[in-house]
Amino acid sequence: MTACTAPRVPADEPVLPAPAEQLPPAPPAKEATPPAQEVPAPTVPPPVKVEQPSGTWSESNAWSGLGGLFGKLGALGSGAIGTSVAKDKAAPPVKTDAVAGATQVTVYYATDRTYQLESNSYGWQPNRAAPYLSYGSVQVSIPEKRAPGELPLPPWYAILSSDNAQKYVLIQGATRLSRADFLATVKARIRAAPERHAAFIYIHGYSNSFDDAARRTAQMAVDLDIGALPVFYSWPSKGTLAGYEFDENAAEWTQTHLQAFLADFAEYSSATDIYIIAHSMGNRPMTVALANLLEQRPELRPLFKQVVLAAPDINADVFRDQIAPRFASLKLSATLYASANDKAMRASYNFADWDRIGDIRGPVVGIPGMELVDASAVVMNFMGHDYFASNRVLLTDIATMIKTGQRARNRGGLKGIPAQAPQYWAFP
Repeated sequence: MTACTAPRVPADEPVLPAPAEQLPPAPPAKEATPPAQEVPAPTVPPPVKVEQPSGTWSESNAWSGLGGLFGKLGALGSGAIGTSVAKDKAAPPVKTDAVAGATQVTVYYATDRTYQLESNSYGWQPNRAAPYLSYGSVQVSIPEKRAPGELPLPPWYAILSSDNAQKYVLIQGATRLSRADFLATVKARIRAAPERHAAFIYIHGYSNSFDDAARRTAQMAVDLDIGALPVFYSWPSKGTLAGYEFDENAAEWTQTHLQAFLADFAEYSSATDIYIIAHSMGNRPMTVALANLLEQRPELRPLFKQVVLAAPDINADVFRDQIAPRFASLKLSATLYASANDKAMRASYNFADWDRIGDIRGPVVGIPGMELVDASAVVMNFMGHDYFASNRVLLTDIATMIKTGQRARNRGGLKGIPAQAPQYWAFP
């Protein structure tokens, strides 16, 4: 199994320049926040080639997988249909009024999936042509009468009621943006925030479609309620249970692009507080991309306040020997959630015959420089892999960590467990 190592860009593709080479020096992190009405677009330098998007899309929302985490095993009635969706206006960063009985959330994205003109959406194929990344926003409606952590999707047979926004999480439409417009839009949104200039970036895991990532990001934005602009990075997962080996290669291939995106976002978004939440296989490119970026651009380090590694599908020995020491040297505030009841982690172990760091099995060994939280005691669904976003206890712990900056010893609901140094934590 390919563990979390630095990806190799194929020789027949142009190499994406390192962020430091393609962007001018970032302003100091302590720079005073300019007025919200300043127009940010002119400060964003154009890349060598910028994809020029056109139009918007909207999607019907028939069944698309198991809870959004294990991909599209079928897609009855889920084709894109052309409708008119207005571009976002300056408004609160997270929530806007929408259909009665539902909250509309605007989430922003960057992806290196290929844009498919015939479906007017993004599929699983990687975009192998520079500049690799596409940008935009997605409007997602979240039912108001829904327990925190729930992500209700229309069943495949609900053809007539699949657009019931009071019952299901639905994608209502999306807008494609150029890189410059994307950065200008998120900059204006973050500056307009009444409390603090914050954003969280979600990086999905194996067997997730683009739509899966959009819905999960919107659900977390509502349930975490941390006052941070919701953004997701979607790498070209195949979105099927059988696509594990393809996804491993895709996760390796995307790392350079993710690193460039994180550099762009940190430098031009105006966010002073950036939080990263990565799930499952998405932790592979995230850990390498973030470590590379901050080692090359140490001036950006103060912007990254918290990093959440949820059920990371990474070779345990590679993580302890190669990843964790880099995070420790950067003094990143990082928290790793793992569980002994995660069936997806156990399946990954059986596939590779190598322990995964997201699978806790005794004796548990602490991770120097990183907080390890054992989530085995919390109530989980059948697969037990999406607990970071589907369980109220986990959502509360993550939200408290982000809102207050408190480490595990000071957060209620966790107990310290003696182990080989350092100590780790668990839910009772």
